[in-house]
Order: sequence, then C-alpha cells, then structure tokens
Amino acid sequence: MTIAIFLELLNYETVLLFGIFVSISFAGVKITRKNRWGVLLFCSATTLVQLLLFLLLGKEITAKLYPLFVHLPLILFLVYYSKVPPLMASSAVFAAYLCCQTRRWLGSLILLVFDDVAFWYSMQIIATVPLYYLLTQYVAEPVQSLMKQSRRAQFLFGIVPFFYYCFDYMTTVYSDILYKGSQVAVEFMPSLLSIAYFIFVLLIASELQQRSKVKINQQLLEIQINQAAKELENLRQSQVQAAIYRHDFRHHLRYLDTHLQSGEFQQAREYIRQLDHTLEASEIKRFCENETINLILSSYASFAEHAGIRFETKVNLSREALEQRSSLDCCVILGNLLENALEASKQVKLDPFIYVEAKQQNGKLFCQVKNNYSEVVQFDGNYPVTHKTGHGLGIKSIVMTVEKLNGFVEFKLEKGLFVAQLMI
Repeated sequence: MTIAIFLELLNYETVLLFGIFVSISFAGVKITRKNRWGVLLFCSATTLVQLLLFLLLGKEITAKLYPLFVHLPLILFLVYYSKVPPLMASSAVFAAYLCCQTRRWLGSLILLVFDDVAFWYSMQIIATVPLYYLLTQYVAEPVQSLMKQSRRAQFLFGIVPFFYYCFDYMTTVYSDILYKGSQVAVEFMPSLLSIAYFIFVLLIASELQQRSKVKINQQLLEIQINQAAKELENLRQSQVQAAIYRHDFRHHLRYLDTHLQSGEFQQAREYIRQLDHTLEASEIKRFCENETINLILSSYASFAEHAGIRFETKVNLSREALEQRSSLDCCVILGNLLENALEASKQVKLDPFIYVEAKQQNGKLFCQVKNNYSEVVQFDGNYPVTHKTGHGLGIKSIVMTVEKLNGFVEFKLEKGLFVAQLMI
C-alpha cells in the first residue's frame, strides 16, 4: 500500500468521523453514557462498511453510495436513537456536509501549490481538528438555539446546505459537469444561492414581524398592568382614608358633645364646618355616570388640585358607554393622557390647567385632552417624543391601544396648548 492510498483511506475515515460528530453537535445531542455507546457503535459500523466498499468496489462507487450508507443512516440514527426531530436531524447532517467542504478547499489550495495528492490528503486531515474545534466551540450552540425556535427556523437553517448537497453530488460525484467547466453548472449554484437568500430574507422578515408583534403586545400588557396598579393604589388610598374617617368619627362626636354640653354652640358649628370641608375634599367627585371614567377623572382631579393645576371637564358619558370596549383599555388611554397632561402642566408657572372633554358620538367614544406647557414639544412624524429616560411609554401605549381598538388618535399643538384627540 502506497503512502497516497493510506492517506486517502485515512482522509475518508477522518471526514466520516468529522461529519458524524459535527452533525451530532449541531443537532444538540447530549453526550450521555447511552449516547456515547450508540455513537461509538454507529461510527464503527459505518467505518467497517466504508472500508469494505472502498476495498471491494473502489473509490468512485463508494463515493456514489455514500449517501445511502452514511448520510441516510445518520439521519435515521439521530431521529430514532437520539430522538431528534426529523427536520432538525436532516438540517444538521446537510450543514455538517457543507462544513466538510472547507477541508476539501484547503486541500485543493495545497494541491495547487505542491501538485501532489499526498499533500492534498494531508492538508484535509490536519485541518480537521482545528475546524472541528471551531465549529463545536463557537458555532454549535448558536445553531442549536436557532433550530430549537421553530420548524421554520430548522427549515431556514437547512435549506442552503441541502441545495448545496444536491448540487455537489449531481455535478462532482454522479457526474463531472462542474470540473468540465460547464456554464450551466458553474452558474447554477450562484443562482440557487441568490434564490435561497431572498427566500431566507422573506421568511426571516416574516419571523421578525411576528416577534415584533408579540413584543409590542407584551409591552402593552405591561403598561396596562402598571396603569391598573396605579388606579388600584389610588382606590386603596381612598379606602384607607375612609377607614380613618370612620375610626375617628366617634372622637369627633365626643368633641362636639363636649362643646354642646358647655353651651359653646359657635365652636361646635365651626368644628362641623371644618369636618364638612374635610369630607368634601375626600369625596369622589361625579364627572359623569360612567363609573370607570369617573374614578379616573376623580383621581387625577385630586392630583391636579394638590399640584395647583386648574382641572376643567366637559364629560357626558352614560353608564353603558364602555359596554363595547374594555374598561382596562379605556383606563390605559385616559390614564396616560391625563398623566402626561399633569406632568406637562406642573412645569407651567402661570395658570396651569387641564381640560378634558368626552362624549359619545355615532356609537363612537370621542375624547379630547388639552393642557398648557412650557417645555419645547418635539414630534417624530405624527407623535410627540421625548429623550428623557423612562418617559415616552405613555404615548406608545395610547397609540397601540387605540390601534388595537381600530380607532384614531391625533396629537397637535394649537394656540399654545398641547391637544390630544381620539375616537374609538
């Protein structure tokens, strides 16, 4: 046996093991004791079959039968023994085959320089270890993560290696069209890669769009939960205050009784007026018949009063105004509008005010919030934006919620006022 034949056999065995272990790595098979014995038996069996075919039938026939005694059994091994999904197993094997071409290209580069097949085989064998290390250490984990996302991701990962696999066998193994320099063969693979690339772009764009929608819905849900939590906290504080008043009521009665027994009627009346003023301040004001809208307006009216901001309303909504709409959505929209208006008005030194108008119109709910402002308002297209950390989510939440309800929202500056109008 010559050195060249020995190196050829060794190269065949090296690429066989390289392809098997890279496929296993890409498929995410964990190396347990059971899998270790299974892989060892599979490698031994394929090595024996390959050696027998090579010695009995020769190199060319062995190369043509390679898919039948290596690639197909490897896919079946991954599916039935290692329990890897069929599409994932196939994609891993085709991708590993594509990785084998790097070894062959390096060998061809050396052959071009030295013009000796012994160097060609030697270079391929030597390149196997560092290439395997790079693939398993830096490529395998991202590949596994990608293919575990969905069947579509498995398809996207495997489609280009599959086309290359078919092209390589048709033009170099089952024929020598590529080596003859046929124009059809030479131009086929670039054309195929171009088509595969654009299919990949379209599918990835669709995948990213779906993920973007999911992300937006998650953000919207978080904002809704935060807004609802704020409203619940306001209600909780009102309940705490009411409990305090009930607890202190008997002390007020005793104090009044003392004044009355002493004939101090004027002091008793003054104390009653003070109590009445305190109770009025804590009372939930009635802006309309709808309880949800009324609670939100009452809460922000109280905030505005404490901040010294004039709060005016013109609200005409019935108790059934939100029957066709989610109370949580309306809470998010109106709560964010009022919160933004409140923050902007706090910066105004001269007569800060907020004006709220809401009504039912042709089966739609119309709402308008106006407020004065002092800082410069910047717009990105049709929507106001801010570069302050932690701000700007309110506007996004309003827009997303209104769009979800198939409504319309507009923000504008009008006669020194910031105006937000919407219809849902």
